[in-house]
Amino acid sequence: MSLLRRLQLFFYGNGNLIGLALALLGPVLLFARVIGVGWGWITAGLYCAGLLLGWALTSKRPPFESAMQQHWSAEDIGERINALVQQARPLLSPDMQQHLDGVRNAVHEVLPALANPGPGFNESLFTVRETVLNYLPTTLSHYAALPPLFRVSQPVQDGKTPKQLLTEQLALLDSQMQQVVRNIAASDAQALLANGHFLKQKFDRPDFLKA
Repeated sequence: MSLLRRLQLFFYGNGNLIGLALALLGPVLLFARVIGVGWGWITAGLYCAGLLLGWALTSKRPPFESAMQQHWSAEDIGERINALVQQARPLLSPDMQQHLDGVRNAVHEVLPALANPGPGFNESLFTVRETVLNYLPTTLSHYAALPPLFRVSQPVQDGKTPKQLLTEQLALLDSQMQQVVRNIAASDAQALLANGHFLKQKFDRPDFLKA
């Protein structure tokens, strides 16, 4: 991560913002003649207090755990995607939630095929399953680690903010999973393989969201 990005993340972090807000009390108290000599030190102390308070209040949200099991039952996969959607909901805007709900619905629709892929579907469905159970949690973890104000205000790739980029990624995943449903219904292994390669390329390395 570049020094500039580190500085941006610090500046938009809750600790710095609360520290700056409290530090403004220093000049206010000075002009109100509540304090006098040493007001600069008091202002610095207020900033430090706000910085520590902001860090303490920052949600220590656990990362979205990636699923590392080798064998999954249909019930396991269904519970996994349900838990992921529920954990992510507070982070997401309504349109993001809609796309993630679409992904979950598609996964539930193809649970038997994901848990027990038929001949020719093993590699294709493995990549799709990994996207939902590993790549997607990793992407959401990177997004959750960013300061809330940074997510919506700072362009990080192609002039887009993390929120815009994640919205696009979830929309793509939703669209691809709907295609997966159709391709499984049509027993089209080659189309499923294309779906899997596309999803892996998009979600395997979400560098644009790394904090």
